[in-house]
Amino acid sequence: MGALDGVRVVDLTRYLSGPTLTMLLADLGADVVKVETLPNGDAARQSGPFTGGESVYYMASNRNKRSVALDLRSEAGAEALRRLIAEADVFVENFKPGTVEKMGVGAAAMRELNPRLVYVSLSGFGQRPPGSELAGFDQTAQAMSGLMSVTGTPETGPLRVGIAVADSATGVFGAVGVLSALYERERTGQGTVVEGSLMQSMLTLLSYQAQKYLSLGVTPGQDGNDHPIMFPQGTFRTGDSAMTLACGNEKMWQRLCSALGKQEWEQDPRFASNADRMANRAELRTLIEEVLSAKTTEEWLDSVGAAGVPCGPVLTIPEALEHPITAGLDMVADVDHSALGAMRVLGQSVNVGAADPDWLRRPAPMLGEHTEEVLTAAGYSADEIDLMVVGGHAAQWRRSGS
Repeated sequence: MGALDGVRVVDLTRYLSGPTLTMLLADLGADVVKVETLPNGDAARQSGPFTGGESVYYMASNRNKRSVALDLRSEAGAEALRRLIAEADVFVENFKPGTVEKMGVGAAAMRELNPRLVYVSLSGFGQRPPGSELAGFDQTAQAMSGLMSVTGTPETGPLRVGIAVADSATGVFGAVGVLSALYERERTGQGTVVEGSLMQSMLTLLSYQAQKYLSLGVTPGQDGNDHPIMFPQGTFRTGDSAMTLACGNEKMWQRLCSALGKQEWEQDPRFASNADRMANRAELRTLIEEVLSAKTTEEWLDSVGAAGVPCGPVLTIPEALEHPITAGLDMVADVDHSALGAMRVLGQSVNVGAADPDWLRRPAPMLGEHTEEVLTAAGYSADEIDLMVVGGHAAQWRRSGS
């Protein structure tokens, strides 16, 4: 039994930010019903790459959910959605601001229908002008938040982070908001509205880079793989590949000098303090890499790590997923997909209490895989469901040949 067992979530989200939020809740035991609009469902289903005709992008953020396929443009489909929301603890949507009101499921109407409802709206740039006028895409948020301006080097120019960090972070922050609202409901008996946006998430993650400007008026620049305020802390070439070093204080710097056989650097006025090392980091980088070139990454990891200096290899994604530490964290799990059969997926991002061997209850669902069982539980009779399916207001996925 998960920590959120008994919490009912209606998920009207698409792409990544909302599905990430609801997947986190589902992984912790919440019953998440993903309501998808016919005929194609979540637009992420059409985003490649594909395996066996199923979207890898979609499957990455929709496990542990049940899918209901409805024609939300029809009154019958819209009514079914409202009935689900009426019995839910949480409702999540990530449409462009104003869209859900046109669909008849805006916050005011749904909280009147269900006063205990925690109503969650995720957007790109907020629910009110001027941000509400913009569509929310991860790339745009990375650019407009300033994140791209501190990513890369002066030679590369601004770079996008290699993952959809704005979408994913908004899902994580949104989940924190949901849990806070559910806790508040225990005191007040009333639900509330939770709002999050890609822009808020990215500005929050800027952390000390933003504070440098707010406090000092300094415009942060691009430092590549180097830490923007500490050195040596970054990625360094070795004799065969690259490794990371992280000297977070003077003691670690002294340990690194000893591990590299360069104790004289401790007395070098160019490197006497972190400020000195930052001012002369190009020169210090060259000296460090000259030493590191004499051995392989694996050899340096042993000796530098033994000296008490944080360090690590620079791995590819396959290497990271197959790493013993990853296995020790149970970060790759096995599940049987309804159409694809056995497959591997990522493990849980956080553990609450004792390990739950049954946390991975189901794979990402096929479109409408659970329509009949969810509508039945909502009070629809078999005849009513059949009429909805025949009328094109709902759809039930069935395994080929059944």
